Amino acid sequence: DEMQGESRSNYRLTRREIISNTLIFMAAGYETTSTGLAFATYELARHPEVLEKLRDEINQFPLDDNEQFNEETKQYPDYDVIAQMPYMDMFISEVLRMHPIGNFAIQRSAAQDTVVQGIPIEKGTLVHADIYSVHFNHELWGPEDPYVFFPERHKTKRHPMAYLSFGAGPRHCIGMRFALMEMKFLLVQLLRKYSVAPGEHFHSKFNVREKTVIAPEEIWIKLVQTSA
Repeated sequence: DEMQGESRSNYRLTRREIISNTLIFMAAGYETTSTGLAFATYELARHPEVLEKLRDEINQFPLDDNEQFNEETKQYPDYDVIAQMPYMDMFISEVLRMHPIGNFAIQRSAAQDTVVQGIPIEKGTLVHADIYSVHFNHELWGPEDPYVFFPERHKTKRHPMAYLSFGAGPRHCIGMRFALMEMKFLLVQLLRKYSVAPGEHFHSKFNVREKTVIAPEEIWIKLVQTSA
């Protein structure tokens, strides 16, 4: 054990490992969150009634200008305030249900030969979850049409494996809480001052593509300053 501890303490990452981890941090920590926010603004522009409900909830907890990001203390508005927004939680959950982003990462490698539902799976085989089929399954997400954006559906307790945007089990996304916090803070700051409306190429430029993440080609929206 002592030798193993010494060997671990002296271990140095290879150049390839450093590059791989850096790419993972950038993709998982920033690309997914920015893509999630892009999808969020898309749905806000499509559903003004949802936007108004969200703004009403945000305005129940008024924040003055001094409660924005403070460069000296490096602090954001109190997270306890952000956490008291159930409709915000439902809204973000519905965005990520309809627009899962990091599907390539929701996979598992078989640790040994096994059989699942009569299907043999060899050791080392990568198994991917069919997230779209799960997220748009009417039995799991009804009675409302799963293809309709409806945040209130998340008031109902669902099967623990029905929502896979961050994976599931002990190896679910380690940055889930941080990503949700980032999205909430930005949406609060945005919707305190602006309303969101469809832009010039709102529909024609959406064109979802799958590369490192599943993301829209472009999101064309207009931000309209509000007095509230």
